[in-house]
Amino acid sequence: MRRFLFIFLAVFSPCSHAEPDNTCWGDPVNIAVVTMSSASFSSNKKGASARMRYSTVPDRFPAVCNRNMEGSGLMMSHYVDMGSGLAPSDLNPGYFKLNEDVDIRISSAATGSAAYEYFPLAPPRLKAFTVPPVGQGTRGMMFSTTSQGYIYLMLRRNIIGGAVVVPSNTELFSVYRVMYTNDISVPRPSRPSKPLVQARTRPGGQVIPVPSECSINQGNVINVNFGMLQTALIPASSSGKKGEGYSKDITLSFNCNSSLTQNVKVKLVADTSIFSSELIRSDNADLGFALKNNERLVKPMGAFPIRLEDGLGRASITLMPVRNPQAELKGGVFNASATLVIQSL
Repeated sequence: MRRFLFIFLAVFSPCSHAEPDNTCWGDPVNIAVVTMSSASFSSNKKGASARMRYSTVPDRFPAVCNRNMEGSGLMMSHYVDMGSGLAPSDLNPGYFKLNEDVDIRISSAATGSAAYEYFPLAPPRLKAFTVPPVGQGTRGMMFSTTSQGYIYLMLRRNIIGGAVVVPSNTELFSVYRVMYTNDISVPRPSRPSKPLVQARTRPGGQVIPVPSECSINQGNVINVNFGMLQTALIPASSSGKKGEGYSKDITLSFNCNSSLTQNVKVKLVADTSIFSSELIRSDNADLGFALKNNERLVKPMGAFPIRLEDGLGRASITLMPVRNPQAELKGGVFNASATLVIQSL
């Protein structure tokens, strides 16, 4: 008796038709980066505010669209949600809590309009007149929406370290695009499951300057020169103890213009290396830097505690290069950068 085994192979692709009719979305979702470091506060006190104009990068977004609606007077409109991790502020009405230091509010206008509207919002707000052709899963359309606008910031508490740290890679808002008509007899389409675009803060964090009450090393740039290194002697892990591999000790002095006495923290604002989230990124993809305080590793966007007495304090940190254990480290010049910011606990 002969026995036959039949193996059926099939390739399944996502079906764009599953999204509602008369909607457009990103597939994949378009990610737009918002840089916020240009904001300027006139005071470091609680309640101080700043406003800045934002522009996303990129500013136009490809979309997939389903459309069966026909007729005249058709246009597009939008749902805009604030980031899922941003809760309404408990201090400032209309704002959302970005972190313990600052609240945020965002507005944008429809193309060609001077009327700015605050997020979150829903149709018929932010109208646009470029509509997709009739069809299902239509690709090739490029849309520009919420790519420009204003960001409003308000301090939630006094800032002592001369800067507000913007959290890394945090969702600010998401935009859902639907078709709209002035005919009230036509039901408004449901929003698609995927947004057209999601705006996020820049990876690695950002620093917004505020008038300084306390400074590190009198505000001077700390340059650390490792000189000539042998790649074979650079460790593949940050777990090594002091004296193993290469390292540099740096003394930090803290000075305040008041007799501040309290426990505070020093935050490390830096992007992570490609191969390890524990290391500061350098311009060599296979080389990162570990920062330690009292032999404890401080990860990018992490912090270490210090004590201020009568407006003064000191601390020591250690920097050490770490190579990617999964790759051969090539020789050459390297650079890395990070920012240290004093923050209240």
